[in-house]
Amino acid sequence: MNAELIMLGGAEEIGANCCYLELDGTGVLIDAGLHPRDRTLRAFPDVDALGDRPTDVLVVTHAHTDHIGGVPYVMRRHPHLRPVMTHATRDLSHIVLHNGARLLRSEIATAFPKHWLEFYERETIEALRQAFEAVPYDEPLRFRGYSGRSPVDLSFHWAGHILGSASVSLSVKGFSILHTADVMMSDQFVVPKARLPRQHVDVLITEATNAATEDLPTYAAETKRLAGFINEIAGRNGSVLIPCFAMGKLQEMIVHLHSLMRRGSIPHLPIYSGGIGVRINKVYDQYCYSDPMKRPGFEVSDVPQERLRRDELVRGDFMREPSIVLAPSGMMNTGTMSHTLAREWFIRPNFGIGFIGYQDPDSPGHSLLTSETKKPFDFGSTRSRRVCEVERFRFSSHASREHLIELAQDIRPSTVVITHGDSGACESLALAIHERLPGTRIIIPRHGVSYTLLGDV
Repeated sequence: MNAELIMLGGAEEIGANCCYLELDGTGVLIDAGLHPRDRTLRAFPDVDALGDRPTDVLVVTHAHTDHIGGVPYVMRRHPHLRPVMTHATRDLSHIVLHNGARLLRSEIATAFPKHWLEFYERETIEALRQAFEAVPYDEPLRFRGYSGRSPVDLSFHWAGHILGSASVSLSVKGFSILHTADVMMSDQFVVPKARLPRQHVDVLITEATNAATEDLPTYAAETKRLAGFINEIAGRNGSVLIPCFAMGKLQEMIVHLHSLMRRGSIPHLPIYSGGIGVRINKVYDQYCYSDPMKRPGFEVSDVPQERLRRDELVRGDFMREPSIVLAPSGMMNTGTMSHTLAREWFIRPNFGIGFIGYQDPDSPGHSLLTSETKKPFDFGSTRSRRVCEVERFRFSSHASREHLIELAQDIRPSTVVITHGDSGACESLALAIHERLPGTRIIIPRHGVSYTLLGDV
């Protein structure tokens, strides 16, 4: 038997995430993402690196763009792939793929042959989605590739990252792999922590997003800081802008802010939300009983919300009365609602902007976050100054380094593969696991390089 791994994206970065495994002749791709910022040939998974290796099944772990946004591209290149995912991810894919395609066709058309982007046309995405196969959590799926010598068993496990997110177990001829994908091992405000099997596996493939940070602040500590920030801004008769990723972060913050208001921790202020997040809220609500939830049956749409409309961004009521505005995009990319609103916030000293998510170093959000009051900085394509307050809060939906180490200690794999993190995060996690589990083989894979997980036997 042979087991081979090649990273086609997401090696020492959070990019066009895609992990290829050849398991006894069956080819499995785990995720097919779109790079969050690169619009060159690295925007999509590097499927050319596979050569003539078998490609049979495409496993999608969740509906964030950096994990699902490249599916139409990969399916265009390998149309015989069998795409499998959870039920919620299949339903969320409709929103994510159409929204991404609208931007993608104009952003990278110069870098790719036109026929490579055909699968991003609206009608083609709809037809493609008919092939998406939904698999329940913890129910084994057995398959065998065209060249496969032995059947492969697959199971999804609740990953606690966003609605529909899954870690993946694979086994063939007694050889076992656990791929965490994006995983969260503490409860959030809407979704509960991961439910992963803790028995021994031969190979653990793990994310490392937060592994460079030794001590992440607790949700309780950050909640206290956030409440203080909102109270301070509202006390000045100002409004708070919170740039949000539409999937996951938006739903978590809507519910959390509503809870803070009900407890009297912050004043009852209008909550504005908009963009595709409104549609994603409805999918969350559809799964409020069937998927794991902190409060089964609670619907995000039940929280009173005002609609944030693009044509009213500079003259909305939130400019005149204290409010909380949850606006896409989370990194304040040029042309988005949060980018436009930020410029209005800049000139108001009684207003505040609170960041709650990751900011890419090349994003406008990162430039703003690291700026100083009244000092010039680059915001998108223009030079700006601000007088508003800016603060950062950490409500991560990725596991801490210590939780990832505990997982490795529980399952004691022979090999650990570390992905989905910058080089510092990957190296930090590798060192910590080496200290706790000496003798364990640790791989920080390079892009496009083949690694043997199990030699021929």
